[in-house]
Formats: sequence, C-alpha cells, structure tokens
Amino acid sequence: MATPISGSQVKKLTKRLRDGAETPEDLHALADILIYYRQVLERAHTEVARLCAETPHAEPMAPRVKTLKTTLQKLHRQPDLRSLAQIRDLAGLRVVVHGTRADQDDVVARIATKLPDGDRPPKIIDRRLDPRSGYRAVHLEIRREGILLEVQVRTALQHQWAELFERTADRLGRGLRYCEPVQLAPEAETLVRALDEAASTIDAVEADITSTDPAVRQRAAMAQRRVKQALDAANHYLEELR
Repeated sequence: MATPISGSQVKKLTKRLRDGAETPEDLHALADILIYYRQVLERAHTEVARLCAETPHAEPMAPRVKTLKTTLQKLHRQPDLRSLAQIRDLAGLRVVVHGTRADQDDVVARIATKLPDGDRPPKIIDRRLDPRSGYRAVHLEIRREGILLEVQVRTALQHQWAELFERTADRLGRGLRYCEPVQLAPEAETLVRALDEAASTIDAVEADITSTDPAVRQRAAMAQRRVKQALDAANHYLEELR
C-alpha cells in the first residue's frame, strides 16, 4: 500500500504547516496522511496483540494516531522538523507489562523480533535509563510500510504514572510534558512535585523488587503498594483541582 504523497511532497507540506502557511488542501492532505498512518498502525497492532496473547503478562492497549491539532502543535514546538515522517510518535502502540523489568525486557525483545524492518531490528530507546520529565518506559521505533511507528512498552506502574502525568499536563499545561515553564498555582505545584517523587520511587521499587535479598524484596513490595495508593490519591487530587 503506497503512502498518499511522496517524501518530497511531505517535506513541502511540513514546511507550510510549520510556518502557518497551510491551505485547506494542505489540511486535507494531512488528514489523508493520518488516515494512512492509522491503517498501517492497525495492521501492526494486530501482530502485537497476537504476540501479547502468547505472553501472559503483556496487555496491548488501543492504537493511537495524533490528531490534526496535536500534530500541528508538535510541528510548531519543534521547528527543526523537516518532515512529518521524522515524528516518532505520530502513530503508536502501547503494551503494558504486568510483571518485572525482566518481563518488560522480554516483551521488548519479542516485539523487536516480530516487527523487524527488513533485516534491520527496530531502534530501542530505554527511557528507564534516560527519563523525560519523570517518564520511564522502553520505546521501539519501527518502520512499517514506509512510515515510522512507535511502540511503548511500560510496566503497570510506569503506565499508571504516565497516564496520570498526561492528564495532569492536559489540565495544567502541556508544557509540563516538554520541560517548558508553566505557571502553576501552589496546589498544582504540590501535585507536580508529588508526581516527580512518585516517578523516582517507582524506579527504585522496580529495581529492588527482584533483588536476591528477601528483606529488600519485602521493602520494595511494601513501597510498591504505597506508591499505588499515592498515585490513586494524586488522581483524586487532580480531579478536585479547578
């Protein structure tokens, strides 16, 4: 299945969209591109879901493609982008792993084997080692049918934190996701600090939960329960913010 327009046309379209010089025809072209991304993504999702069905601790989430609005926001936020094709997360899949980091690594390896780009393995980006605004996960960049897809593999705690952080950024300012300055009321600052502390706690808990020392594992299990409770409380607090 061919992409709606050529690579050179995509670059020209990207420049007009980024510069705010788009025409109604350009917006129609962008919509067609996003439809194509969704079609490719859904086929990839079918393969990932089949893989997850064979892996007891892996849960595939619904595929998602950026909307017209968020795609335009992305272009304006990253003026160095020369083509829509460079946006890694324009279309993506998520897999939640109900297990340890070793289980997470296992799922990443299975996906990398299942969805290669010809002879090239997918690019793996370990956000556990290099987090962004507290966000941790393992990402795979996969080329399928001429486009770039992103697969995010998260543990259950990483996923719970990320979902809450995304809702917080939607409520308080999307700049939070990109380490941009956001004016916050004192109670909102308290929530953001609590999320930052929770991210560090999750990282420590997931490192310790598989320790060979029973005492360390026990402390990690107790901390795991506390951080789940803290995230539930933070979610409730977010809902109460005006």
